[in-house]
Amino acid sequence: MINELDVTNQLIKVIQNHLNEYLIEKYQISKGQVVMGAPDVDKAPFPVTIYVEPTYSQIEESTTCSDSIDFRLTIWVLCKRDTQMNLMEKQFVYYNSIYYLLRNNTSLDGFIDETKVIDADFDLAVEANPNVRGSDIQVSISFEKDF
Repeated sequence: MINELDVTNQLIKVIQNHLNEYLIEKYQISKGQVVMGAPDVDKAPFPVTIYVEPTYSQIEESTTCSDSIDFRLTIWVLCKRDTQMNLMEKQFVYYNSIYYLLRNNTSLDGFIDETKVIDADFDLAVEANPNVRGSDIQVSISFEKDF
């Protein structure tokens, strides 16, 4: 039986283990740069940190023993400590890499039914700081939750 926390952890694991396959060497990340939670500009220890934050679940009865879950998460990409041009480039490099990763691995390594990127926003300045840019990528994950 899997639940929303399991799915969140699997999404983080897939990003940690596979995102570098979509990034050229200068943009590659370490596993510690992908974490669960909301972005914190002051505490982000890296120039690029990726946060995965659950937002809500929509539940639909499927069978007498399971429900169909549409689980929504936000993937935040926080970029800082660079020039405006480089920050903007990083925003799009990481967004596109995450997009292609999830389009090519919709089952999160066979863990769930389907993953879709459904929306993305690109912030010019985070917390009114022009030296910090962020992207938030909305993801929908479908899976069966047994009970």
